[in-house]
Amino acid sequence: MPYFNINWNITRACNLKCKHCYYDASIPLKDELSTEQAFALIDEIADTFGDNVRVTLGGGEPLMRKDLVEIIAYGKERGLSLVLASNGTLLNEDVAARLQNAGIEEVIIAIDGTQQTHDSIRGNGVFEKTVKGARTCKEVGLNVVIDPCIMRQNEGETAEILDISEILGARQCRFFHYIAMGRGKQEMPDGELDRVQYAENVIQLYEEQTRRRGVEICTTQAAQYWVVLKRKAEEGLFVPDFYYNEAPGCRAGISMLSIKPNGDVVPCPLLEVKAGNVKEMPLREILNSEVFVKLRTREVRGRCGVCRFKAICGGCRVRAYLHTGDYMAEDPLCSEFFFEEAQV
Repeated sequence: MPYFNINWNITRACNLKCKHCYYDASIPLKDELSTEQAFALIDEIADTFGDNVRVTLGGGEPLMRKDLVEIIAYGKERGLSLVLASNGTLLNEDVAARLQNAGIEEVIIAIDGTQQTHDSIRGNGVFEKTVKGARTCKEVGLNVVIDPCIMRQNEGETAEILDISEILGARQCRFFHYIAMGRGKQEMPDGELDRVQYAENVIQLYEEQTRRRGVEICTTQAAQYWVVLKRKAEEGLFVPDFYYNEAPGCRAGISMLSIKPNGDVVPCPLLEVKAGNVKEMPLREILNSEVFVKLRTREVRGRCGVCRFKAICGGCRVRAYLHTGDYMAEDPLCSEFFFEEAQV
C-alpha cells in the first residue's frame, strides 16, 4: 500500500525571497505551532497512520526553526519516516549530520536551472550555496532529491537540471510545474507554461527518463505524466518504479495532505481549501471532512470526469480551483494530447 504523504510547513520563515514562491515565505506567522503543539501533532499523525506515512518538513525554510532537531527527533521516536525540504543554503556539514542523527532520511533540495537562471529567481550566489548543501548531504549519507520548479523562464533547461541532479548523485528529480501564487503572482505572473509547452515538457520528462536510469524522474502536480506512463506501460515500454508503487495522478486529499505552520489543514500545499485546523479538530475528523471526502471520490467534472484516465490522473485540483473556483472542475492545462474519452 502506498505511503500517505504529509507535507508539513513548520514555519513561514525563510532566509530567501524567491520570486516564484507560492507561499510568500518571509517572516514566521504569529500563531505557528509551538514545540509542544508540534509534538502533539506528531503523536496524532503516528496514531492515525501508524508506519504507513511519510512526513516532509518544509517551510518557508524549515532550518529557520530553532526547535527543528527536537521535532525531528520526536518524530523519529514515534516511528515516522521523515524528509526535509530545503532551499539548501543553510546545509553545512554540522547541520546535515545533526539532521541525520535526529532522524531525517532524505533531503529535498530546490534547483531551478543553471547558475545564472537559478540565481535570477532565488538571489545572487544562491546556486553555489545550494549545490554545496546538496553535496554535503550526500557526504554524510543522506539521500538527496532535486525539486525543480519549471516555468517559462527555465523550461529550456530541463535537461541541464537533470544533468546537475545526476552529478549531485540525486536519487530522484521531482518536477513541479509553476503555478502563479503567493509572491509569484506579483513577481512572475507570466511564468506558467501554456498547454503546448506543458505537454511538450511532460513528454520530454519521459524521454529523458528512458535515457537516464540513474535518477528517477517524477512530478508533483503534473498528473498528466501518469497518462504518458500508462500509455508506455500498455505498450510494454520502460516506466520508472514509482509508477507501480505510488498513488497515481493528483494525490490532493487522496494520499496526501498539507499542514500549514498555524495548523490549518489543506489537501495539498497549493490547494487553499481549508478542511480544519489541528489545534481545533482531530486529524481523523479532518480526513473525513467534506473537502477530503469529495476529493477521494475523484468525481471530477468536465473533461476530467469523462476521460479514460480519470482514475490514474484526475487532473490538477489546484489549477482547476484557481481557474474556476471549483476544485472538482477540469484541469485547464489538459490538452488533446492527454485526453481520451472513456468508452461506455
